[in-house]
This record gives sequence, C-alpha cells and structure tokens, in this order.
Amino acid sequence: MQEWCYEYLATGNIRRDGVHDTEISPLIKMIEDASDLTTYTKEILDCGYTGPVNTEHKESILRALALHITTKRIPMLQQLREGLQIYDLIKIIQAKPHECHDLFVIGHDDKVDAHYISSHLAPEMSPTGSLKQVNESKILEFFQDFLLELEDTQPEDDVAGESDGMSVSQIMQWITGQSHRHLLVSERQKFKVSIKFDHCCLQHTPNHSVCYPIVSACTNTITFPVAHMADYESFKTLLQTAVKYGSAFDRV
Repeated sequence: MQEWCYEYLATGNIRRDGVHDTEISPLIKMIEDASDLTTYTKEILDCGYTGPVNTEHKESILRALALHITTKRIPMLQQLREGLQIYDLIKIIQAKPHECHDLFVIGHDDKVDAHYISSHLAPEMSPTGSLKQVNESKILEFFQDFLLELEDTQPEDDVAGESDGMSVSQIMQWITGQSHRHLLVSERQKFKVSIKFDHCCLQHTPNHSVCYPIVSACTNTITFPVAHMADYESFKTLLQTAVKYGSAFDRV
C-alpha cells in the first residue's frame, strides 16, 4: 500500500503528493519534463481534465492527473476503511499511526523483531506425544520467550542493537549473518530457520559438562542440546554465551 493510501485509512483525508500509478505516473513524469503538451492531449483528456492543454496550465494538469489516480482507488479504500471501523481498528491506527504503519506500507520495516524470527521457525520435531517431542516443544517455547524478553528490554532508541545488551537483531545476525529483515518479499517468503534438537550429546561425548547451541549461518540452522536446557535459565545462559562468543560452538 502506498503512503497516501495509508494516510487515507488513518485520517480519511486525501493527499495529492506521493501517488503512483503504473500507467499515469510515467505520463506525469513526461508532462513535467515536456515543453509542448499537445503530444499528450488525448491522454490528459482521458484522465478527466477539461481545461486548456498548454504549459501555462501544467500545474493544473498535474493536479488533475494526481486526482484521477486517487479517485480510482478511493472506493476500494473506503470499503477497507469501513471494514476496519467495524472492529475499531481505525481507532487503533489513529492512536498509534507509526506502530501500525508497517502493517500496511511495505518497504519500511527492515527492523527485525521477535515475531519475524518466530514466524519463520521450521523445527524438526520428534513424533507427537513422545518424551522427546515434549522436551523439544519446551525448548521452542524457551526460544520464543527469550526473543520476546530481548524485545521488551531493548531501549526504544536502540533500533540497531547498538547498546551493550543483547538484541533481537544480534540473534538474527547470529542465525543468518545479517541483522536486518530480508529486503525482498520473495526472500521473506522463502526464509526459514531450521531448528534441530540433539538428544544424544551425552552418548556422543560422555562425561562432558555442557554443550552450547550450534548455528550454521549458511543454512540458517540452529541445533539445541536438549540435555543441557531443562529450564529457561539454563537455556538463556547457554544461548547468550553462544551468541556472544561466536558462531562455531562445540562441547566443553
């Protein structure tokens, strides 16, 4: 959705600047640069302009073209606005326009939040009802709680995770090698974080004291050592250590 469309949803007012249309916007650009408008007379009249077609009236023509773009979309936006009003969502948008902005306008939400990571988790779970599956579900809950805790404790002005404390962006960078959201919609749709669970570390390496989560940024895969993450505090400590000191961890 374009900025002016979101502003209409939020306020009910139509903004003439910043409108875009695949057919008319190129025409607007050509008219802005043209010294003779007679070449575009038919296209201008087709958009509803009824005044003289010459350079002296160029501003009036440009306003008419912008109005034509918005007029085509107003009925659809009005229906959408009425639908949002049924659930009082317009009141929420008006109360928190900045927070709601990225839900409607694409291209401005490059900051990683807990939901972005959690919604792309792809865990490899054991059979439903098994003890392994119960422990795996618990670790997934720990991971999501950890992300939400980071998000809640991160300062509002620390959007890039530049403070001394850990941030959700750092977790994203640890997993993928980049601290921001994927820029292309197609990349976001394909993105997933594979979650694996190591239930056999004690058999692999007897008598070891602790394992850390292992990440593969090339495949966006995290392997959690189940035996060492029985409670949230253990999970949190091990994950913080893994993220803080590097991306290649093994048993200690």
